[in-house]
Amino acid sequence: MDYNITYRQKDGGWQYIISYKDQNGKWRQKSKQGFKGQREAKRAADKRLEELKKQFEMSLSTEYESITFGEFSKMFLNHVALYKEGNTAIGYRTAFRKFKDLNDIELAKITSLHVQNCIDKMVKEGIKPSTIKVYTKKLSTLFSNAIKPHKIITENPVTGITIPENKDNEKVKALTKSQLDNLLDSIKNPKHYIVSLIAAKAGLRIGEILGLTRKDINFKKGIIRINKQWKIRKDGTWGFGPVKRKKSNREVPAPPSLLEALKEYIKNTPASIDGRIIPYADTQSIANLLRAHYKKAGFNISIHDLRHTFATLLLSEGVDFETVAKLLGHDVEQTIRTYSHVTSDMMNRVKKIVNKIFN
Repeated sequence: MDYNITYRQKDGGWQYIISYKDQNGKWRQKSKQGFKGQREAKRAADKRLEELKKQFEMSLSTEYESITFGEFSKMFLNHVALYKEGNTAIGYRTAFRKFKDLNDIELAKITSLHVQNCIDKMVKEGIKPSTIKVYTKKLSTLFSNAIKPHKIITENPVTGITIPENKDNEKVKALTKSQLDNLLDSIKNPKHYIVSLIAAKAGLRIGEILGLTRKDINFKKGIIRINKQWKIRKDGTWGFGPVKRKKSNREVPAPPSLLEALKEYIKNTPASIDGRIIPYADTQSIANLLRAHYKKAGFNISIHDLRHTFATLLLSEGVDFETVAKLLGHDVEQTIRTYSHVTSDMMNRVKKIVNKIFN
């Protein structure tokens, strides 16, 4: 902030005059008189100056002072689309749709009550608390952006809102070995079967499965190499892209049953132009088809839950968390958090063994 301070004697005392530029570049003045000496006037001027600096830093931008949530969210999404991955932009767009009741309200007038009303509406719709938390976190990011660098608001209205805790702790859904076998036996569509088999027996994400090419399968060594995925790109089109994180670049062992199924599938399926084994256009369409089939077969799960099944079965057989984390492309800490229920099950098994041995 540009400013200067002058002191002068006036009406038998001392006066300070602070001249400063406001956020619009206009010179303004603040003054006060009646101080016994210049030193007292200087102390008062310094205190007032700090207040003005704080007001300046937190001052609202007049350019956007009447902007609505809907207008600002569009600006924010355009920025995200330029600098983030396509899936990230989709995630923000999906979250903001859940707060559409805010669209016509000026950003500076949105309160915690407005946000809480949207959250309460999601709770009534039956949306999982963990999903609501994800949506709310993205909303908070938008408001933080409005605070800095845009200076449209001074406080984040997401602060202090309440999201109910899930009473069931939203345990990871995983099938037993017999349930998995029954599900796989029910799938007659070759593409649906091979996608499900790869997720269940190698633990790949759906994007990683659709990104597999024939070169990624080493039948001799029994290894599947994951070094890319099929994803939505920044320009909105689907294509090959980098894996989710650095640790996701990995090799996983493929059991003989999976290798034989892959050989059979590749032999009977024409090669796609891009070399992919399963050339679906996008991840969501196949995920929706599979969820519908699983539900019809009596299993209320998603394709991602077969990845959870892979990890859970390994952990329940005594494979350590570090190894499972490497196979999943996770951090160890993330794996422990996600599969804490397995730790509890393993502990119960240990208790039974201890009781049997030492009772």
